[in-house]
Amino acid sequence: MTDQLSCSRGCEWPEKPEQPAHPKLATHGTLCDACYLRMKEALRLIPELILNMRSQVVPAASFELTERVQGGGDGAPVPLNVGAVDSADALFAKVASWVGAFADELTIPAPSIRAYMVNNEIQGLKSFAPIPASELTAQLTTWLARHIDQIAASSTAATFHDDIWEGWEDSPGVVKLSRRYGSEGRKPKPSQKRECPICKKVEVFAAAPSTFDNEPMVLCGLCNWTADLSKKPEYLEMFKRA
Repeated sequence: MTDQLSCSRGCEWPEKPEQPAHPKLATHGTLCDACYLRMKEALRLIPELILNMRSQVVPAASFELTERVQGGGDGAPVPLNVGAVDSADALFAKVASWVGAFADELTIPAPSIRAYMVNNEIQGLKSFAPIPASELTAQLTTWLARHIDQIAASSTAATFHDDIWEGWEDSPGVVKLSRRYGSEGRKPKPSQKRECPICKKVEVFAAAPSTFDNEPMVLCGLCNWTADLSKKPEYLEMFKRA
């Protein structure tokens, strides 16, 4: 067994009484089965994570969203879950940067996306609304999943795996973000949704409280309209039922 045939992440089968620990084979390009499947699972989870994070980015009822929310100074605090804003933007930018890198390496056209950019570098999502943000992210993860075998065979496959799965202290991957924001189970059933008074779509749902906003929240997943629960008690009942 040579290094070229072993998983590029150095994965090993654990020691057993009848045999010592030994390297796992690179069965998918430069990666073993476990690493390959973790990459695919990460790409499946990322749009769900973006949806959950954006569901916690709830503006005040009278606040008008601009391209980016500005905070700091002595003024009023930013009426958003800033942690969820930053986490969603960082994850989206991470995925988008890998799409660009692999598009160049594999000479394959990348999907055209709208994103918030500074100095020609993607910094985050254009949309604060949960559903469009998740759908935009899914365009990128679907592209990566479509080319997953070529990615697994690339020289940066191990780095890509580690970046999107575990991540780093200042740029967590899906494992840490899933513990913080959840990856499944928060998406409301269609029967639990109500019609939005602004965009008229049946996308109004009850959002789970976060560590930043611990009050019940009801909002539209498409246009981000937010209900004033003090004036519309029927929405508070909707939250309790959900």
